[in-house]
Amino acid sequence: MAETEKLSPQQRRHARTKARLRDALLGLSADPSRPLTAAALAREAGVGRNAIYVGHADILGELRDLAARRAAGPEARRPDEQADRDKVRALEQALDKLATQNAGLLRRALEAEELWRRSEERNAQLSRELAKLRAPTLVTREAPRRPGKQD
Repeated sequence: MAETEKLSPQQRRHARTKARLRDALLGLSADPSRPLTAAALAREAGVGRNAIYVGHADILGELRDLAARRAAGPEARRPDEQADRDKVRALEQALDKLATQNAGLLRRALEAEELWRRSEERNAQLSRELAKLRAPTLVTREAPRRPGKQD
């Protein structure tokens, strides 16, 4: 027999309502602009406000705790929230460092490509000059000039 089959219809309804209230509480806590009131929680969960007061005092206590933490400001936040923020900052700094390193590497790669292009052009120029120097030249023999004859 499944666990839910052992419960009475009222117990199943109570469990479903509690689950809806917990989901609604999560939704309210995620958005700091939304009010943390019993009415807002009941509206979000789609249940009557009296259901919170009568059968779900623990959820109401969690709502009060959340409202108190929000009212207290950042000092009252969970310690692991601060640790998470510190980790995020550290990761952002590492990302900035990598971006800077990548920019430096990119600059060096572009400079190396430009140097390679200039070297290729110079090599081509020297090869043309060498080809000109190695090209055979036609040597003609001129007849010796005779003294006294004028052209």
